Amino acid sequence: MSPQENFWPGVFAIVLGTFMAVLDTSIVNIAIPEMMNVFGASTEEIQWVVTSYTLTMAAVIPLAGFLGIRFGIKKSYLASLFLFTLGSLLCGLAVSNATMIAARIIQAAGGGLMMTIGQSMIELVVPREKMGPAMGVFGISVFVAPAVGPTLSGYFVEQLDWRFIFTVNIPFGMLAMLLVWRFLQESEANRKQPFDLAGFVWSAIALVSLLLAVTKGEEKGWDSFYIVSLLMSALLGGCLFVMRELSTAHPLVDVRLFANRPFTLGLLVNSLIMVGNFGVIYLLPIYSENMLGKTAMDTGLMMLPQALASGVVTPLCGMLATRIGLKPLIVGGLVLCIVPGYFLSQVDLDTNVTTIHWLLALRGAGLGMCLMTSMQIPLVAVSEPARVPAASVITNISRQVATSIGIAGLISLFSRRGAVHAAQMSEQVTATRQPVLEALSQWQQMYAAKGLSWTEAYAAASGLFGQLVKKYAAVAALQDSLLMAVLVLVAAFLTMLTVKENKAAMQAGKEAAKSAVPD
Repeated sequence: MSPQENFWPGVFAIVLGTFMAVLDTSIVNIAIPEMMNVFGASTEEIQWVVTSYTLTMAAVIPLAGFLGIRFGIKKSYLASLFLFTLGSLLCGLAVSNATMIAARIIQAAGGGLMMTIGQSMIELVVPREKMGPAMGVFGISVFVAPAVGPTLSGYFVEQLDWRFIFTVNIPFGMLAMLLVWRFLQESEANRKQPFDLAGFVWSAIALVSLLLAVTKGEEKGWDSFYIVSLLMSALLGGCLFVMRELSTAHPLVDVRLFANRPFTLGLLVNSLIMVGNFGVIYLLPIYSENMLGKTAMDTGLMMLPQALASGVVTPLCGMLATRIGLKPLIVGGLVLCIVPGYFLSQVDLDTNVTTIHWLLALRGAGLGMCLMTSMQIPLVAVSEPARVPAASVITNISRQVATSIGIAGLISLFSRRGAVHAAQMSEQVTATRQPVLEALSQWQQMYAAKGLSWTEAYAAASGLFGQLVKKYAAVAALQDSLLMAVLVLVAAFLTMLTVKENKAAMQAGKEAAKSAVPD
């Protein structure tokens, strides 16, 4: 499969499909209360609508490389896009929580394959001199979609109908299939490629167990038998998977790529950036809705500057990458993430929303510089075109795992630090301290003026004190968690300084770009 000249319509189709798949990982969260009412489901039951999507995506990603080789990369992408669109239709028609979960599994199976195969297609059909802009545009689908998800979801739920979250994918999915069929060429298929069933089973056990553990860890307790069993299953499955892949002539995933130092370090940098990024995307809505009392729509608008800045900067940096290299953009982008990220970690109940908008916009610009470019580092490190699909599979698996670990880890830290701060503040807020006595007396009088008895007014004033302690403890915990996200990005920055960029590949891109410019 050689690069083709008229690739942009096909790239647009890939971006559109990937955008929908990534968007559906976050857009559903706002509609959860509506689905609970319609289906009569409990909180634990409805959470499987979200969890099943994440687990299924992770389980099918290792299949992407095999399907591309066995059936051709274009046919595989069309099949995955069809599966995602069909799943979206079934989600829109779901009549119960069980049918919704089943439809989400179908949707996620298509989405997980679509993201990985789509990235491989871009690497194979786009000429080297155009790779930067193409990957920059592709980055919009991967990193902007989760940021705009809450805004779109809030609009659909409040102004239209929650089912529109799913059915809106149908016309765009059909358009993407048409563009792929018309504008992208097929790769050579190897019908005799054997399927590594054992490798798939062990990879599915390892990934599903790990992601289920980090998803349910805070709820079930990290030291509970349930979570420890899942983590042990993930460890055992991972070890058996690696042993299998190293011993078979046709591995499902080429784990030998980890012996390539630039590939592994680039993968680590990208994973750390994902942890620092997506943890914040999930923490700030907690601050907005639970602490400030904002609506879902208000929260989406608060997050919008980051998405817009990232959406503008990502393709621009894609064009610059070929000229100045990936490493300067990643290092500069991380600095631009770390500095406003530190100031974001100081937010409290009195922080001006405009200040948050500017900090998120700067952070979004930094993410636009470093997110997609950091994903290219491990891919550029792979010199053989035949190993690009395997590199794409590993990159997407690491991104999925890093996202889940980042969210679960920072949410868990937020919960634990909240309990610590609440205990510390409760020790300071005692009835023997004069300021506390004065505040209690004023609030007691306020409630008594509203018609409560003196005893009831005192109980209400004490309850108000307890609520304030919890709220300020939550703010302090949020600051700790946001600071941890900054420290993760600092670790990514330090690791990136040790990465040696593939100069030969970048030089080839520069020379190709020069030769592509007419005199």
